[in-house]
Amino acid sequence: MKYILKTFRGLYGCPTPPVAGGRMRNLDSALLKKTHSKGWATRYPNGRASALMRSIKHASLTLGFMVLSLAVCSCGNNQDTVKKERPAVAVEATIVRLSNEEIVKTYTGTLEGEKQTVIRAKIAEAVEMVHVHEGQSVKANQVFISLDKSGPSSQYQQERSLYENAKKNYKKMEYLFGEGAVSESQFDAAKTQYEVNKAGFEAAAQLVEVQSPIDGVVTSLKVSKGDFLGPGQELATVATVDRLRVKFGVNAADIGSVAPGTVVTVSTGGESQTAEGTVLSVARSADPITRTFQVEVVFDNREGAFRPGEFVRVNLPLKQLTEVVIIPREAVITRRGGSVVFVVLNSQAHDREVTIGAEFDGRVAVPSGLSPGDTLVTLGQDYLQDGTKVIITDIFEGEQ
Repeated sequence: MKYILKTFRGLYGCPTPPVAGGRMRNLDSALLKKTHSKGWATRYPNGRASALMRSIKHASLTLGFMVLSLAVCSCGNNQDTVKKERPAVAVEATIVRLSNEEIVKTYTGTLEGEKQTVIRAKIAEAVEMVHVHEGQSVKANQVFISLDKSGPSSQYQQERSLYENAKKNYKKMEYLFGEGAVSESQFDAAKTQYEVNKAGFEAAAQLVEVQSPIDGVVTSLKVSKGDFLGPGQELATVATVDRLRVKFGVNAADIGSVAPGTVVTVSTGGESQTAEGTVLSVARSADPITRTFQVEVVFDNREGAFRPGEFVRVNLPLKQLTEVVIIPREAVITRRGGSVVFVVLNSQAHDREVTIGAEFDGRVAVPSGLSPGDTLVTLGQDYLQDGTKVIITDIFEGEQ
């Protein structure tokens, strides 16, 4: 039995009765002494006293196991009690407040001139001369690229010869008609032929003498002297720079909040340059590829802070929210197929189902489910259940 008690002490930290010189040893000695005494030997001859002693030890061993089992069960019940007592969860929270907010979304696009044209080659010929460079201002009908006039595709020389011959014949017939030497029908035929050949020559000239259709600045030049062009190849872009425009797509959910005349802010990537613009037009039908509605914004650029071709951001205001609850988006989690938040009441977290409204800048509007003054958990909500004890380590006033 003393070995059982030693084991019990090692497992559960229970004190062991003294063995050396203690009561346990005295008990063993007394049993042995009594077993070998004369009375016992007389009563149980032929070694029966030793059998009796072994029976007593067996009974003691059985009793020890029973005590040990009770101790184990007792400790197990205590452990179950400890497991049921869950520690409080540390969280951060904020006090819900009503606020006013303007919903602004940012879109991106590439700047263009308010008037802009991309000039393309109409025939397959070699570039003979480039008369302008990027950034240079040009006037309408100014020639800035010349193609090979003697090439097989231009027909410039043929049209020029026909034109010059028709012009001489017309001048001669005009003189003779004035002198009465030819009839009016002969004069009219010569005049018509001259006008036809003149139009043909001018058309051939425009094919090899590429002109700018508008006043503006050469914002892009894509050919050099000696390049051989193909029909439809892009040559250059000419745009006005005193007023610029940018186009971008707005999704169907937001397009109803956009109207011509809306004031927007246009800025470069690093926001080193900003300008105020207005919405010029809003498409009435969606693009079949992107499924978005095109919005065009124009703004003044007379100071030249922006250049066509630049990548810009457009901050477009969509709506004004008044007296609404706005909370951080991360405070909302999905449970039971809906949106849920946790509020703290009497040091316990309680879940609330909420309705999510407009989302912007990492925040959301909550039309229903929360009231001003509620203590909303903003950090640690993923570890909570309804009724979990919590400790608020930091609390903020109003939405974050």
